[in-house]
Amino acid sequence: MGDSKESVLLDVRNLKKYFPIRGGVLNRTVGHVKAVEDVSFTVGRTQTFALVGESGCGKSTTGRTLLRLLDPTGGSVLFGGTDLAALKAEELRVARKDMQMIFQNPYGSLNPRMKIRKLLAEPLETHTSMASGEVREAVRFMLERVGLAPEYGERYPHQFSGGQRQRVAIARALMCSPSLVVADEPVSALDVSIQSQIINLLLKLQSELELTYIFISHDMNVVRHISDRIGVMYLGKIVEIADTAELFAKPLHPYTQALLSAVPSIKRGKNKTRIILEGDVPNPVHPPEGCHFHPRCRYAVERCRTEVPALRDLSAGHRAACHLA
Repeated sequence: MGDSKESVLLDVRNLKKYFPIRGGVLNRTVGHVKAVEDVSFTVGRTQTFALVGESGCGKSTTGRTLLRLLDPTGGSVLFGGTDLAALKAEELRVARKDMQMIFQNPYGSLNPRMKIRKLLAEPLETHTSMASGEVREAVRFMLERVGLAPEYGERYPHQFSGGQRQRVAIARALMCSPSLVVADEPVSALDVSIQSQIINLLLKLQSELELTYIFISHDMNVVRHISDRIGVMYLGKIVEIADTAELFAKPLHPYTQALLSAVPSIKRGKNKTRIILEGDVPNPVHPPEGCHFHPRCRYAVERCRTEVPALRDLSAGHRAACHLA
């Protein structure tokens, strides 16, 4: 579905992120890794937009570049109408209060030398002028909101399980009441039994706090459960965007079809045909000419080898970058 301008919180236009490759005696730039290349999408308020794809496709780099944790090489990121890519350091610091990130690894994202109450108080001390008593009360309230006892604030991160640490990480991200949260593989480092608890917590908090999520994952079953729209990435580019139900029912890009064919199912009935992709993901330093996916695509024709496909509308709200779709 399309979003009206009033309902759009995030509008990403032609986002690029290149990493320089240096070599030679003078350490000059001899090439670039094009980690993100011309990525465009919009996210409506209180929606969950998922970025999916194989490891190395650029989805995590996209998430970090959206929040200016990495400076973009080109393009724009309009957040509530403000271009984050154009903000100066102090303006960006103020804007960060309204956009936060949940990292993949709860073991590495929390400072092991700080008690939980201090970890959660730090965002409020940085971005607000709340009194110390108000900060303590806000920390207690947030711990309870994510399913942890208030007295856990006196513990250190190593005294928690992986699922509990991720609850702390979620609490920290929400301390300043952001409207946008980028969740980068937030459940992939957790046991399967804990993953559903964290996903349900994220959905509950989204409903209560009217949050907008960018959800980054390689797990299509998780994405199907939590997202409203999905962007499929391959070698730095978005190759298909659609509403979740539409994408699972009618994938149009050959790469999306291969991803969905690999999703395990416990339903009885006829076994679905697995699409086996030949070869490896191409080198992002020297991507293939034309469609980046053509060396692994079973439908590729000569046009695919020479002409880059545009991400075009094929039905209402459903776009794919494929000459043959």
